[in-house]
Amino acid sequence: MNFVKYLGFRHVDVVYRRISLFLISLFAVIGLQHFVAEPILSAPGSISNAIAPSASIALITHFNEQIVAQDSTQDNTSSENNPTTAPLTEEQKALADKILLFSGVIGLLAYLFVSFCLMKIAEKLSIPNSWLAWVPIAQIWVMIRAAGKPGWWLILLFVPLVNFVIGLIVLFSIPPNLGKSSLLGLLIFLPVLGVFLYWGLLAFT
Repeated sequence: MNFVKYLGFRHVDVVYRRISLFLISLFAVIGLQHFVAEPILSAPGSISNAIAPSASIALITHFNEQIVAQDSTQDNTSSENNPTTAPLTEEQKALADKILLFSGVIGLLAYLFVSFCLMKIAEKLSIPNSWLAWVPIAQIWVMIRAAGKPGWWLILLFVPLVNFVIGLIVLFSIPPNLGKSSLLGLLIFLPVLGVFLYWGLLAFT
């Protein structure tokens, strides 16, 4: 008894037959491929079909071991040829030490010079406790007072992005309090020499 005509789907039989034929042909192709490809790995008449899969597995593991060995040798050669992972030579170490020593000396001289100039500026502007210019964090408070800004601005200098803007305002506000042009603040943007020129002109002129 055909129930398809009562369901209202006229093409169900056709679709079912096509799907069945497709699955049968697919399994047939897979089976033929298995029976055709397996005798290649085993010699006929000498090795049984039960031993052939083990031989293929051994062959595959042998190839995998060769690939792993090649990858390890390539990694070793690449690490040897890579200059970034190579250790530094004695000349490179000596050059790095000289650069660090030179940078440290310049930084120390700049700190001493700026602290001395800031103390002189504080004395000119009659800022109390001018000796605080030698203390690392307290000298920032002296700068803020020399710019004529309130002392609580020191907190703003520890806020990211805001500290950059506040620092520029402070540096451009100090020269007018000493009777000089605020354009002297542009000297800060000069490499190395700008720091010495800015604080030197404010302190000794």
